[in-house]
Amino acid sequence: MLSIRSRVMTPYFEGGFEMSVSHTKNRLSGVNKLLFCLALAVVAAPSLSNSADAQGHPRSTSSRRLHPGKGYWSSQRASRSIRHAQDYSRDLYRYSGQKNNVTPEIAKTESAGLGKNIESAKKELTALAKQYEGDKEVQDAIKEINKHLANAGDTHGNLHGECCKDMPDGDSVMDCCSNITKELEKAEAEHKALMRLLAKRKQASQPKKKKTDK
Repeated sequence: MLSIRSRVMTPYFEGGFEMSVSHTKNRLSGVNKLLFCLALAVVAAPSLSNSADAQGHPRSTSSRRLHPGKGYWSSQRASRSIRHAQDYSRDLYRYSGQKNNVTPEIAKTESAGLGKNIESAKKELTALAKQYEGDKEVQDAIKEINKHLANAGDTHGNLHGECCKDMPDGDSVMDCCSNITKELEKAEAEHKALMRLLAKRKQASQPKKKKTDK
């Protein structure tokens, strides 16, 4: 009887065991799929949130810094070149105050740096003018800045000629540097006025924030 019962029950238990294993695998597979979907949702949530924020709100501060607007970088480089030119001019003025102790190599190097920055400022303003082509107000402002840079450049020609002599005359160098510095200061003042104009325009073009009721 035991033998017969064993033979009868064995298929049942084997089948039941197989069904149990299969059911367990299906449940585990379902759990894994659920966990996988939850993980995707967690990863995707910040991106979706950022996308929604980007569509519903103005650009962030970091975004504005990366893309500040038309003409910004040309203007910044022009401003930097004007400041550097002033530094060279003032330093050479002070150095030439030593009169007979002026070293030609030093005077020539300082003069070359001064001229390089004047030309660099002109180049950046040319690029800025192209970006605002057809804008009379901006074009007039750039012409005024260029006028002072041109005056500084003309005087620099005399300065560099003196600095290239075997014995540069300190008084002549100082006179040139003084005139150049004055023109560069005027150019800087005009450039700052242009930047205020462009900043005012940009602010006026920004959408006004709606006031929320308290």
